[in-house]
Amino acid sequence: MARQTQTRAVVATLSVRVPLGASGTLTDGVTAVVDRVPAVDAVADPQVQGLKPGLNDTVVEARLAVTIRTPVGDRGEDVALARRVLEDGVGILSVDSLERVAEEADGPVHAQTVGVG
Repeated sequence: MARQTQTRAVVATLSVRVPLGASGTLTDGVTAVVDRVPAVDAVADPQVQGLKPGLNDTVVEARLAVTIRTPVGDRGEDVALARRVLEDGVGILSVDSLERVAEEADGPVHAQTVGVG
């Protein structure tokens, strides 16, 4: 039986390994690494917050909006599942923080911090 999934929007602060020689900018590289995670539906607004150059890659600390599919669960469990899904992504070294994005019925989107590494 297929398990039900739901879409969850989060703002994540991640450390991502971007290969040297990758096409585009570092933000393009971050987007490509995160977008390759199977449960990720969309990546938006990547902001580079730090760099650690290496011999074969650059570790980029970035903050970005991610729309991710997780199994249906309670609110706290959803955030933990989103964190695990991102941490399991190839090239994602760590998930430093996640903020749940909630849409108000008649207002703007806001973020609520739900956990730090």
